Amino acid sequence: MKKHLFLLTTDITLDGGVERVVCNLANSFTRHNYDVDIISIFKSDNDVKYTVDNLVTVKYLFEEESYASFMRHVPLSKIQLIWRYLLAIKFTHPLYKYICSVLKPGQKGIILCNSYLITPLYRHKDIKIIGLDHSRYPFQNLTKGYKHWLHTYMVRKFDIITTLNVDELSKWKTLGKPVVVMPNFIPVNENRGENVIREKTVLSLGRMNTPQKGFDRLIEIYAKIALKHSDWTLKIFGSGKYQPTYIKQINDLNLQNYIKIYDFTESPDLEYKKASIYAMTSREEGFSMVLLEAGLSGLPLIAYDVEFGPKTIIKDGETGFVIQNGDTNAFACALEKLMVDNELRSRMSASVKEDIKNRYSENIIMERWINLINTL
Repeated sequence: MKKHLFLLTTDITLDGGVERVVCNLANSFTRHNYDVDIISIFKSDNDVKYTVDNLVTVKYLFEEESYASFMRHVPLSKIQLIWRYLLAIKFTHPLYKYICSVLKPGQKGIILCNSYLITPLYRHKDIKIIGLDHSRYPFQNLTKGYKHWLHTYMVRKFDIITTLNVDELSKWKTLGKPVVVMPNFIPVNENRGENVIREKTVLSLGRMNTPQKGFDRLIEIYAKIALKHSDWTLKIFGSGKYQPTYIKQINDLNLQNYIKIYDFTESPDLEYKKASIYAMTSREEGFSMVLLEAGLSGLPLIAYDVEFGPKTIIKDGETGFVIQNGDTNAFACALEKLMVDNELRSRMSASVKEDIKNRYSENIIMERWINLINTL
């Protein structure tokens, strides 16, 4: 009997990379004949932003509550320590109650826990837990004391931990649990990026609820070259509280004709098809899905060398450029190099599409997932 997979996440209605990966995994496991549920602890919006197969059940444990409303009840002074414990108390019993209600007699369940922050408070004898790290090793600043003990105590409830990057493998192993490297995959559409007319557009996408994606850095970089390449446009797609700050930065630089900011798009593929270059100036990353998507669509990639992901995904000089973090002049030069050299863009476009397909396609990564699940 096939195992029943439960993809646990904080809020599947958000528009971030984790939510995209959860939907991709759920759809693919369904195609491999698993019973699949997405279990979302909270619900902030009415709709899931990404495509979910009709065979995937989406269950909300607290349908009338958002993650933000829950966080308002956590004392700010203790937010880094006790909120995980309070959250675990809140959702663990409803989680197992739901899982046990849908498991068939004799069927085993596996929870794919899509954040180390949402570990169940206790274990269930018939259910295994795989922890998915979607970002980076979180305990480097908690090397001793009760804070480190509490955080790592929760994570040790995982049977297996998956990490996106080999660079993080040794760190996760210090928790005393089996750890495997499991990159995200990108669903391969054979027609992605084919028979399109590229515009002279540099593209960047990401959430704007924190400064993490570094759009202020990208605007600063583009300001160095915008007037010299007035036939090109930088387009940034994203929503969040920092969007007005970025718009003001553009206006202050008088670059409204060269840099355009748009709200979050539910059709990023259309933007990938129209653009010619993808630029990412994040301050940190886990494993960037947009780099995979843009690369598979044939966009040469430029990114800062931040932890983690860009230097793993981009082959410097072949499929794009990896720039020393914070070197705005080098980043601007790399952009210009691609903007003025049609042959280079064409060559990198073909290379990046083939490279992403060969290393991160759904079939390749899902074979690794199925082998891992079979070990449980």
